[in-house]
Amino acid sequence: MRKLCTVIFVFLQTICFAHVTILPGDKSINTALLKTGTYTMAYNISYNGKWVPLGEYITEVAFQNEKLKVNTSLSFTKTNTQWTEIFVADANSFLPISSYSDRDERTLSLSFSNKVTGFYLDKKSQKKKQINQDLPKNCFDVSVYPYIIQMLPLDVGYRAIIPVFDYEATDNAKTHRIEIIEVKSDVHISDLTGEHKVWKVAVLEGNTGHRFDYFIDKTNRRIWKISIVSAKGDKIAMTNIETEFNPFKAPFDKKATLAMVQSGNAVIKGTAFARDNENEGGLKGMAVLNINKKQYAAKGTEIVLIPYTAYFKQWIALNEKQRKIKNAKPIPLPKDAFDCFKRTNVYDDNGNFEFTNLKPGEYLLVTAFGYTHTSKQTEETGRASVIVNGTYQGDEVYTSVFSYSSNATANIQKVVSIKNQGEKIEVKLKKTL
Repeated sequence: MRKLCTVIFVFLQTICFAHVTILPGDKSINTALLKTGTYTMAYNISYNGKWVPLGEYITEVAFQNEKLKVNTSLSFTKTNTQWTEIFVADANSFLPISSYSDRDERTLSLSFSNKVTGFYLDKKSQKKKQINQDLPKNCFDVSVYPYIIQMLPLDVGYRAIIPVFDYEATDNAKTHRIEIIEVKSDVHISDLTGEHKVWKVAVLEGNTGHRFDYFIDKTNRRIWKISIVSAKGDKIAMTNIETEFNPFKAPFDKKATLAMVQSGNAVIKGTAFARDNENEGGLKGMAVLNINKKQYAAKGTEIVLIPYTAYFKQWIALNEKQRKIKNAKPIPLPKDAFDCFKRTNVYDDNGNFEFTNLKPGEYLLVTAFGYTHTSKQTEETGRASVIVNGTYQGDEVYTSVFSYSSNATANIQKVVSIKNQGEKIEVKLKKTL
């Protein structure tokens, strides 16, 4: 019985973890899992232990007329150059139809039928080589395999081999194995949308010797990140920056919003200050007992005025929700919206500031400045036993009042409404602890 159990266990291991070979037309390729549309990835390289941005990698995926069409462009920021690739495959079998690649040093154009035809142009020498060779059977073009991976039945322990044709492979065979060597569960943290459960798919390219880790969303198969270690040990990271992310529902009208802060004749005058309640314990927070003087925002302190339209209200509400999402960062404003902020500075030692040229409407005033927080606490400094006529009556507690000072920051927001043209509003931006 023990031998039989051992045989069964080894057999199950072979079924669960053996490689499967994925060929064109394989029924395990599920096209419904491929995310179509356009997405952008930040392209970074590791240099002296730091990640250095090189550019952006933009991919457009579409199914059209029974064909899969993928356009990619890699734009390098510092050199202002761009690599582009376009490949087309049959939407059912994913057999290659055409491939075009243009880089700094060469241009490669291929067409696929029973043969591979096209040309290779060396841009440095301007030599153009015509291509006409037999097409190996039962393989994909090397450009399509990342999208094949997205459509496979990924699971923990899944392993597969994907044969590909690579015209630029260094040997004469041109046909190589892309090997999925490991699939495990992982988590990707997005700056905008927080935590996402992903499959971490480890891939080894037989044609280049490069190692890839694809972080693929378990739900929608979005590629969140690609980590690459080249055969020479260079490290590259490509991260989806979610350019399509737009949670705003309220419309934004830049012209009308700018008019609110530039084309009126109303005024907001104000004073920014903090005032401490130095009481602690049961009296903490009772402003009526506050005995500290006003501490005015220093001269030069910036005051920001935000037109409090539906759009900006939604932005604030969205960021309130962001704070509740694990590891999510604040949602930034588009530049056009950010340009509508109006700024001024405290102009004297008494925290005074002014905004002019405002139209009727709601405005949010925001500022932050440092001040000294002082407090008083009563603390026990000693005890003595009370004895009357030789009998212990209890302890007498001795206390003292101590004062403490610490640096603090006043973060203040206040909504102000202007109802009429030419109106002058006076406000207090205050923080009282």
